[in-house]
Amino acid sequence: MKNSILKLCFLSMAAALVFAWSCSKSDPVSTPGDEPVPSRFVSGVVLEKEYNVAKGDVISLTGKGFAAGDYLLLRTGSDIRVTPSEVADNKFSFAVPDAVETGTTYRFVLRRANMMQALGSAKINVISGSGDDFPDKEGATIKGRVVCAGEPVEGVLVSDGVKIEKTDEMGRYWIESKKKHGSVFVILPSGYNVATKEALPQFWQKLVKAAGELEQHDFELFREDNDRHVMVVATDMHLANRSTGDLSQFTAGFVSEMTAMCNAESAPVYCLNLGDLSWDLYWYQNRFSLADAKACVKGVDFQFWSTMGNHDNDAAYQGDWEPEQTYRDEMGPVFYSMNIGKVHYIMLDNTVYKNDGEPGHSTIAGSRNYDKYFSQDNIAFLKEDLKHVDKSTPIFVGYHCPIRTMAYNAANGWYVNDAISLSRQKELLECFEGYSDVTLLSGHSHVNRNIPIEGYAAKMIEQNVAAVCGTWWWTYRYAQNNACCDGSPAGYKVFTADGDKVTYKYKGMGVDIDRQFQTYDMNEFMKYWNSDATAKFKEKMPERAGDYADLSPTSNVVYINVWAWEPAWKIEVTENGRQLEVEQIRKYDPLRMASYDIPRGATTSLTFPSEYTCHMFAVEAASATSTLEVKVTDTFGVVYAESMTRPKAFTTQYE
Repeated sequence: MKNSILKLCFLSMAAALVFAWSCSKSDPVSTPGDEPVPSRFVSGVVLEKEYNVAKGDVISLTGKGFAAGDYLLLRTGSDIRVTPSEVADNKFSFAVPDAVETGTTYRFVLRRANMMQALGSAKINVISGSGDDFPDKEGATIKGRVVCAGEPVEGVLVSDGVKIEKTDEMGRYWIESKKKHGSVFVILPSGYNVATKEALPQFWQKLVKAAGELEQHDFELFREDNDRHVMVVATDMHLANRSTGDLSQFTAGFVSEMTAMCNAESAPVYCLNLGDLSWDLYWYQNRFSLADAKACVKGVDFQFWSTMGNHDNDAAYQGDWEPEQTYRDEMGPVFYSMNIGKVHYIMLDNTVYKNDGEPGHSTIAGSRNYDKYFSQDNIAFLKEDLKHVDKSTPIFVGYHCPIRTMAYNAANGWYVNDAISLSRQKELLECFEGYSDVTLLSGHSHVNRNIPIEGYAAKMIEQNVAAVCGTWWWTYRYAQNNACCDGSPAGYKVFTADGDKVTYKYKGMGVDIDRQFQTYDMNEFMKYWNSDATAKFKEKMPERAGDYADLSPTSNVVYINVWAWEPAWKIEVTENGRQLEVEQIRKYDPLRMASYDIPRGATTSLTFPSEYTCHMFAVEAASATSTLEVKVTDTFGVVYAESMTRPKAFTTQYE
């Protein structure tokens, strides 16, 4: 294997000494019985920001004062001890050890007897090798092998985001790539998985050479029985280290529940993150970037597959390409696919960032605005990917912004409306003509909404999943809960695949998974609505004072918010054996109103107000004290029931 000697430029003697001394004080190397002394015994050493090397390649550090007996520690959570292959007064060379993990930032600490000196930090990207071990192909700029337990895997798809190539009988692939998207990735085959590093699946590698140069990237798979698996679809975490306590809420809620699920499940558990893991506004205001948000999941037990949302763009730049680069560096490709068990998953990016204005690192003056559609790069990859997918395969397509929404008017009630222009929708939907079962998964709206789509696949639905952060983590401050804009508890959707059969349930955080709705005795809520507790809200927001004008404390109306309702569901309510008429209504959720609108609107401007929900239903009982039997049956025939004893006290908790 060829050595790549990486020359390092010199700093001035004084600057190097100051740097080394300041670093050494904060980076002690602890060896039992041999406590090192922070010292300065070499000078003029500066590290590259990144080293792109193969294992076994040589990195040469230049400086002055190296000596025989010196060795290097590459430090993260633990140390890798490195003995030099060559050492002279002005050079310290070492072979990249096998223990180095690609993409990891290491602290370089030089040791000499009982002394140590910190040299700084650098990321090491390990590419697969020099390519001498199997032939090139004319025009190919990327090549590599895919192996499992050291054996080649034939028929695995590998892509640069434009082309998709298949490995041969020796597990080899070649791609004639212009390297537009900066990475190469394996499309995970069924029955396999890849390694996980800090929760992220290692299915991709960064391209490191110029567009016309050949580079080799190998992938290692391992077998995993995943015909039965659990896929948690989660979105809109909006981690920003704000005064709302978002980080502690996230850890105590989502991370804790996912960890418990992984421990309880016998089948593999994965997570699809549909974007807005971070919050672009706070990358610089709070110094809490996408990398910091990513670190919040690095210790979890589940694999975290992601696509990007509008808030995962770097607002220091304009347009769409440059703001996405940080995401590509931290998280990987913005569109890709994988097979887990008998299910094919596709992740796309449909936020086209613009950030009009004057953005900058110190003060973000840009508007952070964006358009919502699938770029031609996304559509081209999707079409190429689907050439390799049988039309009977269940397909799940994840992206951030929903393509459809629900609107309301007095004449028609609730009806389907377009969130993305019809022509832009068709570019996506027409790709699935002739397929049997396609589920579109979106986030962004912080509400639950499920809309069947006809005219393309035999069965198609868009499931817009409510947010993990609820109302951007605000409602805990006012009501010690986490509620979304439609009154759904903040949460995620749990899909269970058993072969090609997939079932799903919404899971509210802190709420049992077999709980799918909340009932409200509106007689009791109206007592609260007409109390002094709402006076300041109504005074500051007179346009909202009539929100429940059609009700009184004696109307005997009950509201039922069925969080994950879709048209195939059935809702039945009986009073003393008599069936009551169930009406789909347009109202604000009472719990969400009392948890956010009323306390916040009474004191400050009302950002993120409650939204009318298409999954709110009402019945009118004959008595104020009767017990109602509420029965909700989902798409799969599963029944959720409540025997609602009335009067039922109004509360801001999901109970």
